[in-house]
Amino acid sequence: MTRSVIATIVAFSATLPLSAGEISFHPTIEAARESEAVPGDSERQPIVLAFGAAWCAWCRKMEVDTFADESVEAMADRFLWVRVDADEQAELSARFRVSGLPHTFVLNGDDRIIASRPGYTPPEEFVTFLNEALLNPQPPEDLLYDLLLQLAEEQSPDERRETVTAIVVQLSGSERDGRDAALRTMAATGPDVWSVLVELLADERLAVRAASAGTLQAIARADIVFDPFAPEEERLQQSEQWRTWVEKNPGPTGNAAPQKSGEVGT
Repeated sequence: MTRSVIATIVAFSATLPLSAGEISFHPTIEAARESEAVPGDSERQPIVLAFGAAWCAWCRKMEVDTFADESVEAMADRFLWVRVDADEQAELSARFRVSGLPHTFVLNGDDRIIASRPGYTPPEEFVTFLNEALLNPQPPEDLLYDLLLQLAEEQSPDERRETVTAIVVQLSGSERDGRDAALRTMAATGPDVWSVLVELLADERLAVRAASAGTLQAIARADIVFDPFAPEEERLQQSEQWRTWVEKNPGPTGNAAPQKSGEVGT
C-alpha cells in the first residue's frame, strides 16, 4: 500500500461522525453531563471515556470492531459515552495520565475512575469490562491492592498468570498509586511471576509491554534492554534474553503480603 493511499485512508477516518452504531459519543465529559435528562441528578449515569487519536490503528479497530458490535451497542443506554482525541485534548490526557492508545476508562456519577483498561479490547472482553465496572466498581488503587492480596496467596499456575496480567494492566494505566507495593510483592513472589512478566513482553498492547518491561527491570535489576516500541522481531530477541535470564536466576521463593501506601513493614 502506497503512502498516498494510507494518507487518504487516515484523512477519511478523521472525517467520520462521532458515533459508532447505536452509540452516540460526546466530545467532552462536560458535554455528556449536560446531555443527561436531569442534569445534576444524584443518580447520574456512569461515563465510558475512550481516548484515541486519528493516527492510532488500534483505536480505529476499536471503533470498527468493538464500539460497533451488537453486544456493546446493547449496553449503550447504560452509560454516557465520550470519545477524546488525545492529541487535541492533551490537558485531559495528562490529567488521566494516558501513556498509550487506545485507553478506556469508566467514571462513576462523580466522574471518578472506577475501571480502567489500556489497549485494544475485543467486543466480548469489553462487555465483561463494562459489566464488571457496574457490578464491582473499584478505584484503581483498591483494585490493585486486592490483586496483590491474591498474588500473596497460593494459586494455580493459570490463576497466577491471570492475577499477574491484571496487575500489569493496572500498572500500565493512568493510576499508579501502589506501584511500590506491587513491585515489592512481585519481587518476593518468585520465578513463576517473573515468567508471566516475560510472556507479557509479547502483549499486543504497547502500554502492557512497557509496564511488564519496567516491572521486570525494577525487580530483577538485570542489565537487559527491552524496547516496547521496537519492531516485533527485535522485541522477540529481547524477550528471549529475558526468558534465558529468568531461567538462570530463579529469584526468591515464597509469597509476601502487600502493604498499602503508608504502611510500614516489620
